[in-house]
Order: sequence, then C-alpha cells, then structure tokens
Amino acid sequence: MNEDQKTGIVTGGNSGIGEAIVRSLASQGMNLIVAGRRQEENERVAKAVEREFGITALPFSVDVSREEDCLSLFEKADHEFGRLDLLVNNAGVLGRGKIVETETSDFDRVLRTNLYSAYWCSREAYRAMLKNELSREHGLRGSIINISSVCGLDSWEGVGLYGTSKHGMMGLTRSLAAEGAEDGIRVAAVCPAMVSTPMTEVSGPDYITPEDIAGTVAYLLSLSPAAWTREIVVNRRGAG
Repeated sequence: MNEDQKTGIVTGGNSGIGEAIVRSLASQGMNLIVAGRRQEENERVAKAVEREFGITALPFSVDVSREEDCLSLFEKADHEFGRLDLLVNNAGVLGRGKIVETETSDFDRVLRTNLYSAYWCSREAYRAMLKNELSREHGLRGSIINISSVCGLDSWEGVGLYGTSKHGMMGLTRSLAAEGAEDGIRVAAVCPAMVSTPMTEVSGPDYITPEDIAGTVAYLLSLSPAAWTREIVVNRRGAG
C-alpha cells in the first residue's frame, strides 16, 4: 500500500447512507473497511468499489452492539493497513413507538447499536489516530464523523428511543471535538432529516438522498484544520 494512501472504516457501510459514503471515499482513493452485519452485502459493496476505483476494500462482518466485535474491527484495520485516518460511525437502528410502550430490551437494543457502538468505535479510532503523524496536507491526525440525525437536536413523538440515542451521540461528538482540537483529530456529526434508505422505507424527490449525506461527509473532510465544525444539519426543503 502507498504510504500516503488514506484508510478508513465505515460502519453500516453495505447499504443506504453507508454505501454512498463508501463509494464517495473510494472515489477519492481511500482504502476502506466496509463493516456491517450482513457479510454478503459487505462483500458486494467492497468488490464493486475495488473494481471501479482501484482501491483496497475489505468486507468485515461486525455487530456493533457488541464491544468485542467493535474491538475486533479495529484489530482488523491495524493488521491489514497499519494505520487509520477516518472512522464514519453510520450503523444504526430505529426505535419506534411511544416511550411508555417500550421495554428495557428495546432501550438496550437501540442504545447499544446507536450510541454505545459510537463510543466504542470512536474511542478505538481515536487511540489509533493518536499514533499518526500530523498530516502535511491537512494538519490533522485523522477524522471521526458520526452520522446522527435532526432527532439528536430536537425530539418527536414516536421515536423517543432513537432520539435519545442520537442526543447521546451529539454529546459524545461535541466532547470528542473539544478534545480532538488539541490532538489534531477532527470530530463532527452530520444531522440529516429523513433520508431515503432501506431503513426509513421512504423514497421520492421530497426526501434527502444518501448521496447528499456522502457529499456532506466529503465537504467536512475538505475543510482546513482551522475550521472546526462540530455538526452540520441537513434539513429537507419545506420541512424545517
């Protein structure tokens, strides 16, 4: 591998927003680990971007709701690439229904997948990035980008567990962004409104596309180290 070639991990990278982000990063020449629970889909995406963009893309089956799986993901990245420049925490699940109608098992499932995973993965990524030299090009050691939601900034009836997990993700992002300013590790969140993905089951011209979010990630990565953007909100036209 070229020593100057960047490497990244995208969780939930085998469909929807994650797949669009993988394609965008691969088009910029970044080697990647495509991480997700469904290995067949991980392999499909990895093979496609390797063929199209000539980078190295490794499929890796991981359940991010389990700490040991998250640790093994970063062991894989270190073994295969020897360095890490980018983590995109994109894996997530919805938690529908009024809070009063949910059970502790529902809360655990959503929080472990959406928030605990972001903590575990961000912690390990940060530790790995601290070993990197400051980039001559960007003055950074690495970047962590969390795919959050407008639900992390506001709240709505019927998605209370999901909103709780995303509010937690925003707190994690802001704290890490403050710590990363000193260490040269950029940490930011992208907070979209409803995106057309298999998870949301919505589609049509009134909804944000996965490519919109991939473009927002690319924009964050293009900023100089003087621009320390902690979050970007992507609203829908006419929907607030």
